[in-house]
Amino acid sequence: MKKMMVFARESSKSDKIDAKDRISELPEPIKRHILFFMCPEDAARTTVLSKTWQQTWNSLRRLSFESVGLDCTKTLEIPHTEKVIIQKFKVLVLQEGAALISCIDEWLELVLGNYINELHLYILFFEYTLPKQMFAAKSLAILNLMGCRLVESFFDENAKFTRLKELTLENVVQDGNAIQELLNRCPMLDAFSIDKCLNVYCLKLFILPNLKMAKINRVRMFSINEAPNLHTLCCRVKISILFLPRTTFNNLRKLSIRIGYNGFDVMYLPRLNSMFPLLETLDLNDIKRLGEVKISHDRLESLSLSSKFNTITGQIDCKNLVSYKYEGKTIPSLLIKSPRLQDVQLKLLTDYPLDTWWFLRLKQYLETFKQPGVLLNLQLQIESSMVEFNPALLSEQSICPLTNFKHLRFLHIESSQNHRDIIDGMLWTIHPEMISVKLLSQPDSTFIKLLYENLMDRKEKLACCNGYQIRCWRHYLKAVELIVEETKEIPEHYQILHKVAYDFMKDYGTGEEVKFKFTW
Repeated sequence: MKKMMVFARESSKSDKIDAKDRISELPEPIKRHILFFMCPEDAARTTVLSKTWQQTWNSLRRLSFESVGLDCTKTLEIPHTEKVIIQKFKVLVLQEGAALISCIDEWLELVLGNYINELHLYILFFEYTLPKQMFAAKSLAILNLMGCRLVESFFDENAKFTRLKELTLENVVQDGNAIQELLNRCPMLDAFSIDKCLNVYCLKLFILPNLKMAKINRVRMFSINEAPNLHTLCCRVKISILFLPRTTFNNLRKLSIRIGYNGFDVMYLPRLNSMFPLLETLDLNDIKRLGEVKISHDRLESLSLSSKFNTITGQIDCKNLVSYKYEGKTIPSLLIKSPRLQDVQLKLLTDYPLDTWWFLRLKQYLETFKQPGVLLNLQLQIESSMVEFNPALLSEQSICPLTNFKHLRFLHIESSQNHRDIIDGMLWTIHPEMISVKLLSQPDSTFIKLLYENLMDRKEKLACCNGYQIRCWRHYLKAVELIVEETKEIPEHYQILHKVAYDFMKDYGTGEEVKFKFTW
């Protein structure tokens, strides 16, 4: 068999391939014109082709549209004629009408044809159904929707918002399971907030590795899993919240829970240390079955509890606890163990008769915070007109006024013939550095006047507690200073105040809150 010999021939100049990038050498106006006809995502990807294409992209105008309204036609002329980068587009609609809906559709079609970073859409008076092309805007990093309707069928099968970092939904109406579908397509979310959205029965946050903050308000049920970087979680749900078993949230620092019908304490409180090892702030609000509480945590610094339905009892053993807040109708029976405790804030909303023994129970509870360095603050709202305080029932052993009390604030005093009993009962119990009263109604003004007269009338001290086993608060009081915070305008409610109290306010200034500073 004959062997075939192959000889390479010399290539001519015409055969050589010109490796020079002719497209990158096009004039800037032509390259911008090319970008104009490309979809935003493809236009953005041209930056990796060469330095000249990157320079072309960087030379595009960067525009922001704040509070776009019906008169924005001229403002939006630029995106009609050239490709731009829209940093923010904010629409605020305060009117109704079919013509307005077509305007919004036109605006969105225009801006979504460009590279857009933030979209804020606030529709206040009707439900606006978002157009289908909005769900193809892959460049979005921040999306804020209010008063819109989400349609589940508008999502493309494989569509994802891969750049979306912040998602806020308020008063949004969903068809089907559109909100959950939207969440499932946002794998890179850093922050998520939902409030007052309709037709949302169950919401799940799954497989969100970058999520740092979530605020879930007014949904029926909520569950969360696989959010390892979650830092803050605030939930207000009607029925239940579910942390899946064997799940830990190693970076969670703040947890705020408000549930209507769930025994959250029974399921999760004993496992706080293991589930949330770095937790620093815990708020448990209005949980109906929150009765006996046992909380033990090594890093917890701030604890807030509230219950409008029953008395909270139990024990808090947190060696790093600095701040404790409580709000409820009844005086709690909680033992707080923390050598670092400094700030205690209590808020009592009483709508039942108060007697001498109620003031004594309040003092006994406050005495549990007598350790050095603790400052007590109490807000008191008295809705009952039946208040009675009789110091003759007390003995020297039963009462010795607390002196580490920072501030006593009266939020509201119901119309009562027993204002003097309220003043005596509180000042026999505690010696605050300051008392303040919010002036919101006629009973409040009457109470301020009586409080002022009691504090300033030093003659009563001579015969104030004859026949009692202990000296009253007047013997300890050295000086009182009246402080009135002035406002620019006189509020309308001052015009309907009791005449005597109103004259008193005119003499000493006008303000929303009257303060008395004490020296004991």
